[in-house]
Amino acid sequence: MSQEIIKVDDKEIVVENPLNLDVEEHNKKYGKPEDVYKEVIKYLKAIYDPEIPVNIYDLGLIYDIKLIRQEDGYKVHITMTLTSMVCPVGESIVDMVKSIANKIDSVTEVEVDLVFDPPWDRSKMSDEAKLVLGMM
Repeated sequence: MSQEIIKVDDKEIVVENPLNLDVEEHNKKYGKPEDVYKEVIKYLKAIYDPEIPVNIYDLGLIYDIKLIRQEDGYKVHITMTLTSMVCPVGESIVDMVKSIANKIDSVTEVEVDLVFDPPWDRSKMSDEAKLVLGMM
């Protein structure tokens, strides 16, 4: 399995190629990983916790995004958390994240790894989220 690290907006993104597919051909057919990553972020920013007027990405609930090249596109692996282990809408938020696969043509599957270590805290929020919530 080969792996590359790409930089997108000052973040390092892992792109795995477990089948050792031809990278140039895959990029032509399914798009460059940078573009796929940006599309994933766009849809993550459209998902809100109903109790908080900030999207889950800016809230800091997304810990990691990894792209995995597959014969039919990209599999996206997202490591995320919730603001609380007993979040009443946690399951629906995870389902919304998984549904991103239905919105991006080159994404075949979104796999979510829900973790609570490290626990979420306000320091993980973007400056935009802190501003919206009156914390700046």
